[in-house]
Amino acid sequence: MSTLDDAVHRVATPDTLAREFHRLPGTLACAARARGLLGRFLHRLGQTDLADSAQLVVSELVANAVEHGLPPVDLTMTWLTDGRPTLRVDVCDHGLSGALPAVLTPADEAESGRGLLLVEHVTDRWGIVPHPVTGTHAWAELRTA
Repeated sequence: MSTLDDAVHRVATPDTLAREFHRLPGTLACAARARGLLGRFLHRLGQTDLADSAQLVVSELVANAVEHGLPPVDLTMTWLTDGRPTLRVDVCDHGLSGALPAVLTPADEAESGRGLLLVEHVTDRWGIVPHPVTGTHAWAELRTA
């Protein structure tokens, strides 16, 4: 592997149909790269109906990791098949664990601060927790209809 953003690992386990790991360099372009990676992942699985919502979620989580954490940013996409088929997205940054972001209602004139509101709205479950090794671990799950 020549660069951090070339890192990809594909695995499957009994409760997953597919899992991919990507290490991204932690630049502003990472959100767009994550959207593309997730789109291709869902396309390979034939689950493109989740693409718009899932790409919005991964974009927000990766952008937050880049803005508030330290590089690199680790992205794991998992298609869970135990029970109702579910896409799980995990994003970890390598910043110092500190105050975790919270969902706030920004003022009407605010130009930012709505990303986690969007994540909350389009996912079935999500959360942000300190990661014991890296920094902050954000995750989200979107289930099929």
